[in-house]
Amino acid sequence: MIDPKQLQTLAAVAETGGFDKAAKKLFLTQSAVSQRIRQLEEQLGQPVLTRTSPADATEAGRQLLRHYQQLLLMENQLLQKLSPAPRQRAFTTLAVGVNADSLATWYLQAVAPVAAAHDLLLDVALDDQDHTHELMRTGHVMGCVSTRAAPIQGGVLHYLGAMRYLCVCTPAFAARHFPDGVDHASLARAPSILFSRKDAVHGQFLRQAAGYDGGFPSFTVPSAQGFVELTRQGGAYSLLPELMLDDDLAQGRLVDLFPGQHMDLPLYWHHWRVESELSQALTEAMLDYCAHHLRQDKVSYHAAEGESLGKP
Repeated sequence: MIDPKQLQTLAAVAETGGFDKAAKKLFLTQSAVSQRIRQLEEQLGQPVLTRTSPADATEAGRQLLRHYQQLLLMENQLLQKLSPAPRQRAFTTLAVGVNADSLATWYLQAVAPVAAAHDLLLDVALDDQDHTHELMRTGHVMGCVSTRAAPIQGGVLHYLGAMRYLCVCTPAFAARHFPDGVDHASLARAPSILFSRKDAVHGQFLRQAAGYDGGFPSFTVPSAQGFVELTRQGGAYSLLPELMLDDDLAQGRLVDLFPGQHMDLPLYWHHWRVESELSQALTEAMLDYCAHHLRQDKVSYHAAEGESLGKP
């Protein structure tokens, strides 16, 4: 039987990227952390961590991390039954992967009731929506919001709905950078915004909406609110979720650069295949909330090939 403390230590090293940081997180000495990992590897007969900087889980380590996430879920379910009084129950922490736009718009509102009812703490890891599933595949999170339309091996998925994006800027920005309308020459000069250097969505939108496949200057802003603020300040144009636009278009604070065209980004909730009341409650809460706040028409999206574009 695998010692849960060894699994906890493995998770801490994988999360922090180092033995010394894991020791601080667990209030242990670095020697104690190293000993637990060594004992775990001796029991399995193979390494569970790479000796690199930062340290990362091996394939065996990833399987153990997934197992540990499932144990946390089942332990929470057992404690709920054995200790019904809220003051007697301990908090359960679950790691989830979420893209920035979902976190800034609907995710926290969707899961808040479950967190309160089940003494749940969420350890949210942010990444681009096309890459959050890697956090789950590598064992860093027990579930993720992703654009991936196929289940990860050993996991299940649920369609949440689609977020619609519009390409917008301030009227002053449009007058300065697109005085004669949007064309390839102006797109090559006008500053835009990317979430990170692996964010391919903006370029894909330009290819589909304007037939433009060239380069463009861009800010890198890993914050959904940062996207909105920089756009509203007139520093750049960007793709923004309609859920974050408030009445900007109606009041004329922002203008749509591609009237009648939009991008619908389908989102899925992935989680490991484990029977847990907590996991089920989390899934049901997201499905219920998204049914009322996200667009429910199923659309296809392929990050490597293009995105779903349409007309209202």
